[in-house]
Amino acid sequence: MTQPKKRLKVAMAAWEPGRVETGLGTKVGGLGVIIEELPSELVKAAEKMGMELEIEVLTPCFGHYDKSKLKKLDLQLPATIMDTTLHFEAYEHVFPDGQKVVYFWDEWQLNWTNAASIYPSDPQMGLRLYASTCQAMAAYIGANAFDSVHLHDYHVGLIPFYLGDEVLQDLPVHFTIHNATYQGITPLQDGGYATLERIHLPGEKLFHKYFDFFDNLNLMKACMLKVYETGGKITTVSGDIEGTWGYAAELRQSHAQVLAKAHAQKGSPPREVFVPNRHLDLFEKLPVAGITNGMSDRNRPENLPELKGEVLRKLQAQRGPENPIFTNPITQQEMLAKDHSFDMETLEVKGELKRLLHLEAFHSEPAGDPILFTAVGRLVEQKNLGLVAAIIERTLAYDGQARFVLLASATPGDAAGQAVEGEFRRLATLYPHQVHFCNTFNQPLSRLILAGGDFSLIPSRFEPCGLVDYESCLVGNVVIGRATGGLTKTAHCAYLYEWLDISDPTGEAIAFFGQIKAAIDTYRHRPAWHQALMREAMAIDAGWESSARQYIKMYQYGFLVKGWHQKRREMVAEYIRSLENNLSLFKEYFIPGTREYGDALDLDLRKALDAKTPAPEEKEALEATPERSSNDTAAKKRRHERAETTGLTTING
Repeated sequence: MTQPKKRLKVAMAAWEPGRVETGLGTKVGGLGVIIEELPSELVKAAEKMGMELEIEVLTPCFGHYDKSKLKKLDLQLPATIMDTTLHFEAYEHVFPDGQKVVYFWDEWQLNWTNAASIYPSDPQMGLRLYASTCQAMAAYIGANAFDSVHLHDYHVGLIPFYLGDEVLQDLPVHFTIHNATYQGITPLQDGGYATLERIHLPGEKLFHKYFDFFDNLNLMKACMLKVYETGGKITTVSGDIEGTWGYAAELRQSHAQVLAKAHAQKGSPPREVFVPNRHLDLFEKLPVAGITNGMSDRNRPENLPELKGEVLRKLQAQRGPENPIFTNPITQQEMLAKDHSFDMETLEVKGELKRLLHLEAFHSEPAGDPILFTAVGRLVEQKNLGLVAAIIERTLAYDGQARFVLLASATPGDAAGQAVEGEFRRLATLYPHQVHFCNTFNQPLSRLILAGGDFSLIPSRFEPCGLVDYESCLVGNVVIGRATGGLTKTAHCAYLYEWLDISDPTGEAIAFFGQIKAAIDTYRHRPAWHQALMREAMAIDAGWESSARQYIKMYQYGFLVKGWHQKRREMVAEYIRSLENNLSLFKEYFIPGTREYGDALDLDLRKALDAKTPAPEEKEALEATPERSSNDTAAKKRRHERAETTGLTTING
């Protein structure tokens, strides 16, 4: 019987490895944060479980990396695109924390990338880049003795197809989805078969079964099906193994279910809703487990580097005197002069950070007891920060000492995001002593905003995991946001509203403002309750230990399910052998049920029967009876057609 292994070597493939400050990494969103932290947390969890775990992170080598800092490997990894074979180079680097990262480089495919641009805007270019890099990664995996493969998001989702079925029979592969809004949907060129053949995959064999999504390729769909078919787990970044809450539960909801919930919320029919699975109903049919992301202890206020004077002084030395970290001279001087670390027993330091933030934003000492509402993030559709602009004036009217400190920026060329920037600038100009807006990201400033703020505004349209809510909670900045995805994990220490009708921003603003009023009233009239809520937020268990243990168990499960698949193959083979002279009769009459009446083991048996070559005496008998042979051929054709519409092949876009 197959047993979980005590020593594991895992290939973890992802497009963003984090580690931006080293110059050898990228981080666009939460993916980079997770890939930076998760491997070392897994190693620690494995050690506590009596296991030895080695992880290699596989990632592209982007154009801005200094390859002289990397060790070049003696490898040429082939990748064929549009009938042209490239040879990727591979480099490795071991970081001070012991984590090995392997980088894959091809001049033709990756020379355009830089720190601000690692994802192609053209879907065809993206398909070629992801496919070629996945081929190189698959070749590297095949050349090394990995025990398991862990894929992160669709960009690396083609790796199982390039590994091949023979390798996948023994090698467990698991797939973690960080954001199902982006699925690698790519328009076809000259049909589905030809599109796949351009990236060196057999189109006729694979297109309809795995990739077809309303006459497009869907890379996430294909990877989900392949991983599930081979026994791996599909996970996402919040929820539980059963998928009963968080993003794992949301991805299961159909368009009709979301509409019904929206109707119940507002009491009238909604015009438009956001469907987290983006109408890929595969999420409604396959089991997707939730393993909630954690955060390292460095994010706790007693450990935050950006609150330590020595760290800030070194950073300032790198920036030069003409480029101060903080614009207010008092804030600059005091933040660099000493540490401002704190915990629940030293909340007076948080009060001092609130004062310094007020000075930084409004260039004045706080008078009375202002409430600082904060927002830090990207001005993209997902973050829905335009809703913050919609509630600012009514909040100022409700509480004259309310203040807004906003650090956010739009993506170049994003008209909607730039419009929100314009609205924030208008409000900051109109209310210069109550609204501060900055669109230039500054890591120490973002930490000061969160640590010095009272309330963190997070009205996200969707939030698969939620990291900014963790960051806010840990420094005592109470969340006011929408109950979606991973944000619901903070419901016990936050003000969350529910809203699904995205065509009614006015209604959503009313719901959002209702929670803001509740937060203001508690702060003003029930200060002890606000303090208790703040302390509960700071005490939240945001660590990796529980989640890391779940991932380790997932790796162990991978070997157990491979054992089950082997046992099934043995059972099928043994039963076929036991039929002896009754094989032809059984093959003729054994037609498994389909769809909800289908049985996976029956389908395996049917497939094995169809692949079974008749014994010589059976073949002679069939050839001697033309009519019977013709009937059997027709029956076999019908059975084959039925088989093509059963099991996984019934799962369409």
